[in-house]
Order: sequence, then C-alpha cells, then structure tokens
Amino acid sequence: MDREKEVERLNEADRHIATGELAVSKQIALIEKLKQDGHDISQAVKQLHDFQNGLDSMREHRSHIVQMIDQIDRGLA
Repeated sequence: MDREKEVERLNEADRHIATGELAVSKQIALIEKLKQDGHDISQAVKQLHDFQNGLDSMREHRSHIVQMIDQIDRGLA
C-alpha cells in the first residue's frame, strides 16, 4: 500500500467530515427555527438523522484509513 495515497484519502475524509458536521449544525439550527415559528419539524428531523447517519459512516471510513496507515507504518501492509 502507498502511505502517501492513504494520507491523501485521510485528508479527504477529514474534509468530508467537516462538511458533514457543518450540515448537521445547520440542520439543528433550522429545526430550532422551525420549532420557534410553529412549523412541523418531522421532515427536518428525518433529514437530520440522515445527515448524522452519513456522518457516522464517514467517521467509520476515516477510522479504517487510520488503521491502514498504522499497518503501513508497522510494515504489515
């Protein structure tokens, strides 16, 4: 395996996670605003859960990349 390529993948995963975290934060703020204004929040909450699930997947993927880099550094990959 190519360590440099894995580090690039890690950096990309970090960018995706940051984007996902921002989306979650914005969705939470939107839900609060909708609630304050008396609107139905069911679809917004569903979308928040979708964003959170996607973020969990991105974090899991990042963890696999970190493990691969560790294996490369230990000469196991």
